[in-house]
Amino acid sequence: MSAFAGEITRVWVGGSFVSAKPDPSDVDVTYLLRAEAYDRLDRETLVYLDELTLRAWCVDNDMRVDAHLVRLPERMAVSEMLPSLLQRRTSESFRDIGLYDELWQCTRGASGSNGTPGELRRGYVEVLL
Repeated sequence: MSAFAGEITRVWVGGSFVSAKPDPSDVDVTYLLRAEAYDRLDRETLVYLDELTLRAWCVDNDMRVDAHLVRLPERMAVSEMLPSLLQRRTSESFRDIGLYDELWQCTRGASGSNGTPGELRRGYVEVLL
């Protein structure tokens, strides 16, 4: 994916692949793509990348990967990181980063059969490229 899209600066890796499970079932990956690179991609490329990161596509192609592509927000001063000052795309980028951060840290199945995450937290590895 990084060869196709370019400018992926960070990758979050999690899931049972990075756990102590003797037979891990998959690896969870979030590709964090610089805003400038993401914004240069045309609609066809974004659709292709979205399909490439679909769990069903990965399973159909014998890949044990649950992958997501997230647009990083533009670089800005911390003083500009107020919700009321953010443009729509930047706000969505921060929202998506927070969503996947929360998702990868949740322990699934820990609180019963309804699928709600438990209080326990796990982690993921951030790889800088």
